[in-house]
Amino acid sequence: MTEQRTTTEERTAESAEERTAESAEERTAESAEERTAESAPAPRLETESLAPVGRHVLLESTPGAVHTRAVKEAWERLGFHVTAVNGADTPEPPDVYCVVALGNEALGSRASASLRRAHVARVLEGMARRGDGRAVLVTDAGPHVHDDAEPECAAERAADHAWWQHLAKRCATQGVLANTVRVGYAPFLGHELTAEAEGELLRHLVTRRPVTPPELDSALRLLASRGFGSVAGETLPLDGGLDAGIVPMPSARPPRPVPAAADTEGADPFRLTGHVVMVTGASSGIGAGIARESAARGADVVLVARRRPELEKLAAEVRELGRRAWVVTADLSDPARAAGLVHEAWERTGGVDALAYAAGAVSFDGTGDNADNRQRLLALNSLSYAGTCDALLKHWAASRRGGAVAVVSSLAAVSAPVANLASYGLSKAATAQFTSHFATSAARYKVRANSVLPGFVRTPMTDVTNPAFLDATNRLVPTGRMSEPTEVAALVCYLISPAAAGLTGAKLRVDGGGHCLAGLPHLDPSEHPLEEGPRQ
Repeated sequence: MTEQRTTTEERTAESAEERTAESAEERTAESAEERTAESAPAPRLETESLAPVGRHVLLESTPGAVHTRAVKEAWERLGFHVTAVNGADTPEPPDVYCVVALGNEALGSRASASLRRAHVARVLEGMARRGDGRAVLVTDAGPHVHDDAEPECAAERAADHAWWQHLAKRCATQGVLANTVRVGYAPFLGHELTAEAEGELLRHLVTRRPVTPPELDSALRLLASRGFGSVAGETLPLDGGLDAGIVPMPSARPPRPVPAAADTEGADPFRLTGHVVMVTGASSGIGAGIARESAARGADVVLVARRRPELEKLAAEVRELGRRAWVVTADLSDPARAAGLVHEAWERTGGVDALAYAAGAVSFDGTGDNADNRQRLLALNSLSYAGTCDALLKHWAASRRGGAVAVVSSLAAVSAPVANLASYGLSKAATAQFTSHFATSAARYKVRANSVLPGFVRTPMTDVTNPAFLDATNRLVPTGRMSEPTEVAALVCYLISPAAAGLTGAKLRVDGGGHCLAGLPHLDPSEHPLEEGPRQ
């Protein structure tokens, strides 16, 4: 009997012949139901980290304003039920309280009234008594001193935000997390500039384009999610990288036209389906959490660390989710390993879409010569990271596929809460600042880069830390606890996803409000109620 063997090429040819032989009648017999299913929007990504705290949004904004309608529509697109504030009555505490206060003349906004502080405080106080919820301030005010802004109006906006931050600290101690979305130039929110002024403004942005509705949608969804449970008093700078202070060099090219709004009926921008994410430090702690969250959102992952057994175990978990996983062992204490690591990952996967750099170490300085410790920390925490970014950018620029970077830095990059961490703080500060510069340099290749600055995170390292020290630390954190690796992972996965398309060069903290709301704790043991402020 003749042996029956079919090669891959033969099977492919047969399949092609079968498809060609299909009659026109068969091709057009597709049912209306099937066509509807194909054109229907992709289901919204559902993960534990993206689950909303609730579906009721109370919207506090100027009645009839363009930005009021736009923000209301944003919440409704996300599936929330929106109730607008009417009059001076204080409604039942909502799940999410959204306060909109736009009025930055430099961005082409019309002047707006100051916050109704007494009313805002009453709503937040009701939420605090209940013990949970989220509050979001949407504003176009920021720390920048624009030539076209009116000083008195700018001072009023700054005062409102400072007042909001003080309430945010008190709310965080009672389970209500209040944060801010700082939007840049956003015509859909009512910003109006002449064509000449708009073109000049865009030249000062890293992204060279305005904020779009889908970007605001994603920011609001993030701030209303349970995965954002250890962030308080933070400002999400949805302004195209304005903090970078771009020098607008003369250019013969005309400014880019305002892009059309992205298709909100398409794929969920929080999804990472089709993306390959390289995660360093993936054998444990934050890195392992990022790898799991990336896979849960649909990504295939490259797992990088020194310990192969731990990586293989994690790779098995990822494959059980139906995603692909590649294990690459590397000791990133040697910066020379970075380029080879990227080359190996690129060759094995066919291309990397995002880098989540969570490799790192912490060690204390002594009283003598700390050169060796300093060099070791700089090598792993900073130099290997920079080398990895350089190698990836070379591939991204050549392939024109774009990319995204999120690095796990540390609050030690911007504060010094513990003695003898100078070398560690130096290495993490270098990491965060490199990221900001990398974002500016790589933007032309459609590459974004952002930093995440965690405070104390519950990892195996904290399990062996002096409990008295951890208790003293948590007393300075408004939420009163350490962050979880899953909470850091949720922010990292947002930053490397299309949901954060308008965010680059940012430094975002995950620390329960410990840095954003830093200051002395209660010095009097008596309770401090939420203050309503002088204005009605």
